[in-house]
Amino acid sequence: MKILHQVLHCLKGLAETTQRLFSSDNDGGEEVLQQDFTKAASNFKRLISANNKALDVMAQMELTLAEGDEFDATYVRTQVTRVNTAVYQLISSIEGYSPEKFAPIKKRFLEIQKTLNNELLSIPSSTESPLVMPFSQITASDASVVGGKAANLGELKNNVGVPVPDGVATTSNAFWVFMRHNELHEVCDRRLRQVTSHSLTELYAVCSKIRQDIMKASVPEEISTEILRLVKDMGDSSLHSFAVRSSAVGEDGRHHAFAGQYLSRLNVANDEILAAWKEVVASKYSPEAVAYRKAKGLAARDLAVCVAIMPMQNVIAGGVIYSTDPIACSQNVSTIHAAYGLPKGVVDGRVAADIVTMRKDQSEGAAVVEQDIANKEKQYVSVDGGVELVSVPLSLQYVPVLTLDELKSLQSYAARIEKHYGCPQDIEWGMTKDREILFLQSRPLFQSSCIEHSIEVAEPLLLSGGDTVSTGVGYGELVFVQREVDALMFPEGAILVVQYASPRWAPLLSKASGVISGTGSRAGHLATVAREYGVPGIFGVGNVENLALYKGNATLDAQYRKVYAGKVDALLALWSQKSRSMKGTPVYEMLASAVEKIVPLHLTDPTSPEFTAENCTTLHDITRFCHEYAIDEMFRVGRDMHIPSGKTKQLYEKCPMQYWVVDLDDGFITYPTGKFVTFDNISSVPMHAIWKGMTAVKWAGPPPVSAKSFLTILAESTCDPSLVPDASSIYTMRNYFLISSKFCCLQFRFGYHFCTVETLGGNVSAENFISMKFSGGAADLQKKNARVRLIAIILDEHDFRVTVVKDRLTARCENMSEEDIKQRLYVVGHLLMHTRQLDMILHSEQAFANVLEKLRGELAQLRTH
Repeated sequence: MKILHQVLHCLKGLAETTQRLFSSDNDGGEEVLQQDFTKAASNFKRLISANNKALDVMAQMELTLAEGDEFDATYVRTQVTRVNTAVYQLISSIEGYSPEKFAPIKKRFLEIQKTLNNELLSIPSSTESPLVMPFSQITASDASVVGGKAANLGELKNNVGVPVPDGVATTSNAFWVFMRHNELHEVCDRRLRQVTSHSLTELYAVCSKIRQDIMKASVPEEISTEILRLVKDMGDSSLHSFAVRSSAVGEDGRHHAFAGQYLSRLNVANDEILAAWKEVVASKYSPEAVAYRKAKGLAARDLAVCVAIMPMQNVIAGGVIYSTDPIACSQNVSTIHAAYGLPKGVVDGRVAADIVTMRKDQSEGAAVVEQDIANKEKQYVSVDGGVELVSVPLSLQYVPVLTLDELKSLQSYAARIEKHYGCPQDIEWGMTKDREILFLQSRPLFQSSCIEHSIEVAEPLLLSGGDTVSTGVGYGELVFVQREVDALMFPEGAILVVQYASPRWAPLLSKASGVISGTGSRAGHLATVAREYGVPGIFGVGNVENLALYKGNATLDAQYRKVYAGKVDALLALWSQKSRSMKGTPVYEMLASAVEKIVPLHLTDPTSPEFTAENCTTLHDITRFCHEYAIDEMFRVGRDMHIPSGKTKQLYEKCPMQYWVVDLDDGFITYPTGKFVTFDNISSVPMHAIWKGMTAVKWAGPPPVSAKSFLTILAESTCDPSLVPDASSIYTMRNYFLISSKFCCLQFRFGYHFCTVETLGGNVSAENFISMKFSGGAADLQKKNARVRLIAIILDEHDFRVTVVKDRLTARCENMSEEDIKQRLYVVGHLLMHTRQLDMILHSEQAFANVLEKLRGELAQLRTH
């Protein structure tokens, strides 16, 4: 904050000083003028820096949006804050020239900033909600208050009319009260800020420390009292144990399932409820949940962990029903997974289950389309202090869990739930000793695309069978993971092989090209996450030891439940793997909305009567308006302004040139006495390097243009008046060098393209840099893009970091010696001069290759000079 105030003070000083310099009443003498101008020039460099920062952030945001790589809501908010700060610095400096004149630009900025802040920077707050709510008062509209799971259970109970157990839910308000009470929220966020979902070693370590801190924290009395009071209202708590289940904000929603990523505790004694509640809260910071949020672009500070507390139901069977099959090839059926004991065994993928496919419209034929009665050897049951995996009695292992009437009843309930929500549902159910069905969870179903083929594969078959949990084709190394230490070594793009389909392996799916599990089915949590990520997978293949022993790459055809040795190109060509980009997610829309209000540039012609503060509709418009005015004022000569002699001169080499040079500090060796300055009187090393690149190899002149290309130029010029070469804008009339002995800022416009180069090349390598921005052209967009691509290739070959968005290029290199900076400025200067009007002839790949080869040859020649 102190630095920000200092920058703002300097910018204000620039405004006041420049106003004083440009006043006809100034009679302070040449020495005073030179001192004031030196100060103003120094401050002007800060103004240019603020403008460049704003444009850099805009370019980063636009590139992130275009590429859709991993980012979260915190990234969006941070970028918006950065660009707001930079633009505010510009406006603060411009205001100094005439506060009254520039009041409209500040007003527009504040209006745009308010919109951005309201949409992006507000911190979720639910302080108006109670700390705990009973299910009887909850509906789907309370998802932001009690989380997705509890909201859906309340909706099923109160508005759908299906059997749901009683329960209570702690709210997001309770979560934030707990975190603030123990001063944990900022600490947790700060620790996680630098961790990526791909750095698993660091992720596991940080998450472990955070969860330990939460478990040591105290539950505020206002929360504990309210939890225990409402639990008591459900009946004699001494006669019950409880299920303490996560119900985070965003969980079980249309965009994010969080399947198995948070903790749930089962069969919890009354006196352990508060400890179990903290465990569930702490699971917000499990590696699985953190990696999932990062992959989905969700900011931790937006998501409170609410908790559903329900009396434990003494069920004898349970599982999952998909109201519509999760594989999109089967839209007219629902699928029931049923096992003995608690549903936990099915969703965790640890027990075998009957799988029954039911016809949704039973008037069209038999209710059961297909059934697979499993050998159900194990089941989860309640024991003192928790749950335990035990054997199913031999007499029941091959007996169907549900009768036909029970299957029909379950399918009927599922159809009612799907109709109510208007989309397929993933529903968890249980059956009591009295064979009554209870519903324990419902969430939108993520379906996997259907892909069918008749390709004959010659490669050796490594595996056949199992259950398709997510369709697609994956290729990579088969990597067997048994323990967390194996997970830390899991390579990008490998096929994950596990014996048990545990949700704890979910973080690896962001890196995997496929997943194979010995146990489990499409009803498990890991299967749900695989479908959500678009990762092909087959579960329930049995013992995976043979796959674990195989060394080499393999191809997984999940739709047909086969694994082949080596690479099967025909299958890979058939399936375009679903991109795991951010596109389509709420956070992507959040960034898109911000970019729409920040990046588009509508003010393109400074000579137009529409070029006004009132017509600025984006932050980019505001930066262009402020930058135009600042440049115009800084470089204006003649008329009633008294610039100190020797500071601004027209470049002269054999004749006057359309380049003006502003001496910011020690850019001239001696002050020229006339209107001109020659190169032998310029001390700026970076300017000399740029000029050498521009002139060492003679430019051959404009390339020959076809009639079609000429008509395109006319059309472009007609659509954008700022492109007319003889327009009166200072950008089209003049090019400017702002220089000191080690610094140069070039504002360069030739014909139809515009470029800014800023560089520092001194004795301290850590401070040296070159920044280049290039845009424009007279040809059609395809040819303009080709020219930018051409420049990008050359710059990349000379160690620049290059960003290209459409026909705009940003490039930067830094931390180089003075000599290395000079060598790269030769390249920059050469490109400025020798790419002029090239966009008009880059009509084919061959033309592109010819020009690229020519430029490379000229740069090689330049290096020998």
